Amino acid sequence: MLKAIIFDFDGVLGDTYAMSLEVFRTFRSDLSDQSYKDQYNGNVLHNNPMDFKPEEKDVFFQEMHKRFEEKHLFPFKKELQNLSEEYKLFVVSSTREENLNKYLNCGNLLQNFEQILGSDTNKSKVVKFKMIFEKYNLKAEECLFFTDTLGDLRESFEVNLPSVGVTWGFQDHETLKKGEPWKIISEFEELIPTIEEYNNQLKSV
Repeated sequence: MLKAIIFDFDGVLGDTYAMSLEVFRTFRSDLSDQSYKDQYNGNVLHNNPMDFKPEEKDVFFQEMHKRFEEKHLFPFKKELQNLSEEYKLFVVSSTREENLNKYLNCGNLLQNFEQILGSDTNKSKVVKFKMIFEKYNLKAEECLFFTDTLGDLRESFEVNLPSVGVTWGFQDHETLKKGEPWKIISEFEELIPTIEEYNNQLKSV
């Protein structure tokens, strides 16, 4: 039985691609769209081909924090509220928790989540997944993870966490396919049916 749903934030719940690319280009004006996307083929906090300095990363998160408004959230407010009544919801992200809390507060969504785990908790999503499993007494197959990047899919694979790739974020269908997710979806309206499909699959086993 499905017990928990884990969401990446940027590109899944937050419409932040264009904004984050704009901020990155303040440091690397010649950064191409594809080069930026390729950072997310692995853990973005470990896989940094542009060799950003620590102070530049600080400025990046500060600029993102200043710019974020409710308009940068994808339209999942009602769905998240309903899901939180049936499942434990989590955010596992490479963004700092201060920013995640602000982003989710913008849309009055923070109260729907059991826990928010950002880069402050650990840079590795593998570690953060394991923390959730242990703290909430969950098996990997009792959870479903939604992400928009190949790097996240690779990390979820390491802990046998079933994953769903979404194409409305940072990376496209062909890139996500390389991570062998359980499913790939392209429309917001597919979120709930996908969760129900996975839950029904578990029940039938």
